[in-house]
Amino acid sequence: MYDFVSDQTRRRIQEKLDYQRQQKVEVAVAHIIEFAKTPVALKQDLDRFIIGQEKGKKIMATAIAFHYRRLGHALKESLANNGKDIDQALSQTRTPKANILLIGPTGCGKTYTAETASHLVGVPFVVEDLTKFSETGYVGRNTADILLDLLTAADGNPQVAQMGIVYLDEVDKVATETVTQRDVSGRGVQKGLLKLVEGVENTVEVGKERFSLSTKHVLFIAGGVFDKLDTIVQNRLDRHGFQGDWRDHLLTEDLVVFGMERQLMGRFPVRVTYDLLTTDDLVDVLTKSEDSPLKAYAHDFKTWGIDLEFTPEALKAVARRAQQERTGARGLISILHRVLGEDMFRLPGTYTGPLQVDENYVRRRLL
Repeated sequence: MYDFVSDQTRRRIQEKLDYQRQQKVEVAVAHIIEFAKTPVALKQDLDRFIIGQEKGKKIMATAIAFHYRRLGHALKESLANNGKDIDQALSQTRTPKANILLIGPTGCGKTYTAETASHLVGVPFVVEDLTKFSETGYVGRNTADILLDLLTAADGNPQVAQMGIVYLDEVDKVATETVTQRDVSGRGVQKGLLKLVEGVENTVEVGKERFSLSTKHVLFIAGGVFDKLDTIVQNRLDRHGFQGDWRDHLLTEDLVVFGMERQLMGRFPVRVTYDLLTTDDLVDVLTKSEDSPLKAYAHDFKTWGIDLEFTPEALKAVARRAQQERTGARGLISILHRVLGEDMFRLPGTYTGPLQVDENYVRRRLL
């Protein structure tokens, strides 16, 4: 059908698409230039969603607020000097970049903090599970795929993609191991990541189109559990006769001993540690977070005319189970579904009114 469209009409369609794409770029750049959230204001916004982790949120909010304020100010100056050439402004803008290394147990809010921050700033965001990556040429994804995902998150706009956030999940899982065969999932992946994190110009191929995509303005946040890293740090402190919380004494050398590449870790100067969530923290996730899974379930039941309510004891029972299963906040949805699954199936259309869940109710459903 498209073959019957005249060349003039095709040109008009393409011109309109190009105009719309340029409009999106200008809006995105203007948004970054106008970014004015202070670290305090950004942390206050994070507090609405992220429970606990006070020290970590302060460091995260400071690093992210300064990154985008610095980038916005530099872009503003560059555009003032070079007219409205956004490509040139992005290319000529030079700003130091403080990528973030986020360490903490499963379900403590690492990924969620990065994702929430990206929404609050208003930039593209992608999560990359590094357990699925291998060195280029081997089975599995390679680091070049990260650029495609970032471009997709930016609706195909390379200029917008350059201002996004990439969360490298499970970065500790690509630590180098001492093995006889070639390590294709550790050192090779880390070397590939180093090229991206350094902020180089890259060519991305999408079908027949080729895009130039620089990562020098992309903020990288790497997260992982780093099991037994505390022992490595504590052993070093003991050898030198020092005492204190290992998290306050973490050095790049400790990460190298763990199996991370020194050059890569050097590109993540901001180090943040998150704590294991307590029972009270998990109860607050259920009752106070704006993204509370319990609030979502209550809303779902409400659409069927059912008023869901958990007693304080029931909330603690759910929180304790999440701690026992060592799944943290991430496991709350699964636990709630096990508690409420039968009612979700049976009650809609047959009952309206209150549905109160107490501690005994939770215990029976979680046997």
